[in-house]
Amino acid sequence: MTIPAPSRMTSVLVVFAVVAALPSIADAADDACRIAVQTAFDKQRQSKGYRFAASMPGPQGATKMTIDYLPPDRMYQKVEAPGHPAPVETIAIQRWAWGTMGGGWEELQPQFAQSIISHVRETLVSPPPITAAFACLGKVKLGDKDYLAYRADQPSQAAADLKAPQLARTVYVDEATGLPAANIVAENDGKGAPVFDGRYSYPTDIVIEAPVGGHDIPPKN
Repeated sequence: MTIPAPSRMTSVLVVFAVVAALPSIADAADDACRIAVQTAFDKQRQSKGYRFAASMPGPQGATKMTIDYLPPDRMYQKVEAPGHPAPVETIAIQRWAWGTMGGGWEELQPQFAQSIISHVRETLVSPPPITAAFACLGKVKLGDKDYLAYRADQPSQAAADLKAPQLARTVYVDEATGLPAANIVAENDGKGAPVFDGRYSYPTDIVIEAPVGGHDIPPKN
């Protein structure tokens, strides 16, 4: 993401792209895998807060994104992109949103704020159902730990036309907590580095407040 105009900020907010279901009929086992992924993300929304840190490689280097969520309606996002000396930061609380590129926080215009607030609501309150056809991979090692892994192929006609590798999304779930641990998109043949590497964590000290001079917003309960 080269980000910087507020009109392009919303493009960096997509952290879990729901892919269309494949035209083939999924069997009961496939449906159970999809439900397992849905259950993990439903449980995540019941947590006190969580962090999503992602890295996306590009020709000039990796773009890094960190998003903190505090249910039911607070989000802080920071995007660090190659070639930009300062990160792009965004705060959303209730129906307001602010942004900065290092020169001081400014309230975003309603049309931009609404897109960001809608993202927060869809992530924390009213998410669309997951319809992708996930397959259960069983226990898979990621780093030094085993996770329950679920994979959804993401077929692309554009990739097929270019004879390029197709992609697949793998969601890793911590078996002990039942919470998502990683969301990784890579070539479906297992070759090459991920094109999107997102990791979830669950810090207990996340605080998201309005910037100085912002609206007098009631504190989070």
